[in-house]
Amino acid sequence: MFFGNCRHAWVRYAQAPPESCKIYPSSRECKKALELRNSITEQKGQVHKVQQTYYLMGFYPAARVLDTANYCPEGPKVVHQYTSFSDGLYEQLSLGIYSPQTLEVECYP
Repeated sequence: MFFGNCRHAWVRYAQAPPESCKIYPSSRECKKALELRNSITEQKGQVHKVQQTYYLMGFYPAARVLDTANYCPEGPKVVHQYTSFSDGLYEQLSLGIYSPQTLEVECYP
């Protein structure tokens, strides 16, 4: 843990269907909207880094809720929580009392 990143957690979110697909999913407009969306979503979206503070080797607080709508109006694409090198260093120096985590939220473009 001291020499690299560890404790990774990845969550990938599916994007909501376009408006034209909600009524008639097999329509021509729906297929065009899906093709356009797929070409856009292949691009990398904006990435936000959020520092989270945990204590007692990550046991407290037990649950954290992050409202991704504050960061991503189109919705989150990927959420990645991990221990960076500096997070691990702080945890080691505090003997596990202070356990910071880094959270990256990638948005749909």
